[in-house]
Amino acid sequence: MKRMIAVAGLALSAGGCVSTAEQTVSYSCADFIGRPISERIAAFGPPRSVYRITPTEVGYVFETKDTVLVGGETYYTVNYMIGADKHHLPVRTLTTKCRGFVVRAPSPATPASERIIVNTL
Repeated sequence: MKRMIAVAGLALSAGGCVSTAEQTVSYSCADFIGRPISERIAAFGPPRSVYRITPTEVGYVFETKDTVLVGGETYYTVNYMIGADKHHLPVRTLTTKCRGFVVRAPSPATPASERIIVNTL
């Protein structure tokens, strides 16, 4: 009887270590800050408009959405009585709408690969 209680206690204590809560996976337009605008032009195509905000900043307006599939990661639950079970998180779509980006461009001759995103619109 003591052995069964010990096994049940061990299983319950180990069960508390397994994370079953699904974490929300998301990203925002702000994740692109610090990257060159040429990456966004390659992903979204040419911008709808480009305008100078200040002498050193240029705004790019894209009006686009980016949809990706997230999830599907594998996780395991352990039951010491019967073994480990393999599970998969559900796959879902994540849509991010970025209206535009503000980049640092000290001169009009600066190439797009050197224009770094400093803010989002």
